[in-house]
Amino acid sequence: MARTAIVGLFAVVLAIGVWFLWPRGESASPTATTVLAVQTTTTKAFDITTSTTLTSTTETASESHVVETVEEAEEILRELWFGWFEGIYNQDEDRIREVVATEEFLSAGIEAFDTLEFTSPPTPEAISFDDTELLEATAECIAIWTTGRVEFLGSNRENTGVDIVRRIANTWQILSTWLYKEDLWQADCESRL
Repeated sequence: MARTAIVGLFAVVLAIGVWFLWPRGESASPTATTVLAVQTTTTKAFDITTSTTLTSTTETASESHVVETVEEAEEILRELWFGWFEGIYNQDEDRIREVVATEEFLSAGIEAFDTLEFTSPPTPEAISFDDTELLEATAECIAIWTTGRVEFLGSNRENTGVDIVRRIANTWQILSTWLYKEDLWQADCESRL
């Protein structure tokens, strides 16, 4: 009888605890993630196993954000190319690895350690784009057609092409570059990584 009363009392206490922890009328923001964890507690005195659900809310960046403007696409591309050139300038393989999605791109950066000449240290502001066109934008891939210039390389030449940027481990990384809009870059956006 005492054992049944204790189990019943424990169940009531557990229900009240869950009721207090349960969110009421709060709408989660689009960037909030609710995490449910199950904690199992064993009471040795009566060999009773209970489960309690704990709720916590953490703020995370939206993983489903789709780039909608040319300006946003240019900013992402500028930061990636800055990381690429900064890694080459400092001969920092890890910095290049942060911004590229393939071993081929990483190898090309490492090979440029001894061949690429800089007139000044790289800065994001020294990378500019003209005639930008957003060819494709999804939560996982951006295809950007640009004519770009990099002032710290000194040649002041224009480079035109399509950059394919993919979301990998919740960060954008350069996957590939193509010379022409009509190239087969679409397959890079559709491929599984």
